[in-house]
This record gives sequence, C-alpha cells and structure tokens, in this order.
Amino acid sequence: MPDLPRTITIIRHAEKLIGSDPPFGVTEEGHHSPFSLTPLGWQRAGALALRFDSDEMPAPFVRPSALFAPKYPDGLPHRPQETITPLARKLGLNIDLSKQKEETGAFVKDVLLGQTGQDVLVCWEHHHIPPLVAALAPALGLATENIPPCGLIWPDNDFSSVLVFAAQEGGGYTATQVGEKVLSGDS
Repeated sequence: MPDLPRTITIIRHAEKLIGSDPPFGVTEEGHHSPFSLTPLGWQRAGALALRFDSDEMPAPFVRPSALFAPKYPDGLPHRPQETITPLARKLGLNIDLSKQKEETGAFVKDVLLGQTGQDVLVCWEHHHIPPLVAALAPALGLATENIPPCGLIWPDNDFSSVLVFAAQEGGGYTATQVGEKVLSGDS
C-alpha cells in the first residue's frame, strides 16, 4: 500500500455550545458565534497544538504533515477548522478544506488516500466521523471488527478521543483509539 498515508489521525472538533446557556461559542476574535468553539474548546485547540508538536509525543501520536477539516457553504471558519488552526500556525501548514462534512466518501477517495507517505490529521464533526471511517477502513484493509468504538459511533459528549490508523512495516494498517489527555478530565 505504498500510495497511502503513513498515518491518519482523526479527531473531533473541540468543545462547542450546547443549548443556549453559557458558555457561548466565540470566534478567535472574541465575537459570539453559534458555529465556534467555547472558551474551553479554544483551550483544547491550543493544547492540541502543543500535543502534536512536542519533542516528547507519546505513541501513537505523530506530528502531522497534512491537515484536513471540512469546508462550510458560508465560507466561515467552523469548529473543526478552529480546532486545528493553532496547530496549523505552529507547524506552518495550511488546512485543506476541499470537501464538505457530508462528503466523507469523496473526501476519502479523492483527497485522503492520495496523501502518499504523509502523516495526516483530520478534524471533523463527530456525526460524520463514522461514515468517514466506513469509507476509509476497506481502503486500508480493515474489517469492521478491527475498528475502535469511536469509529463506529462517536458519543455526543466525547471531545477527547483520537483514532489513529497506522501503516505496519509488513503491510496493512492498525486502528487504535486513545485519549488526547490534554485537558483535565480527558480520558
């Protein structure tokens, strides 16, 4: 499988507004937005930038060489893009926003699988991660029983799980689920 990424790390966007009570979503500039991260979400975004650019990064984390998030019709930054913007700045990388959140099959086929030898980080909306994984797993030679729980159903209240798909030396891929462990209370 030489034409595939070396690793694919999938995370959910950081914390969001739930209901209409505080904490409210805020843009990076401090303006109220229902599409933006909460202050805790911005803390997670900053902590993730440190996690993925550390000299002492614990396995299975790897420093990404390509970043992806979905684009939105309004053209504004939304939670997935906001979550990895601090990391993109820290690493000097652009965030590829070429597919919308519902285009998981096209994203896997047209974009993700073409990242030959790259260490890819994908930040997506949690309801669309299982369909993304369902499109990705067969391309990596993974059966459903080898997919970790968050790859099948991502819980609504889980902002700290990570899925890592890693190429093996002898061929094939493994799929692992771990916690980010960047904020107090993370699994």
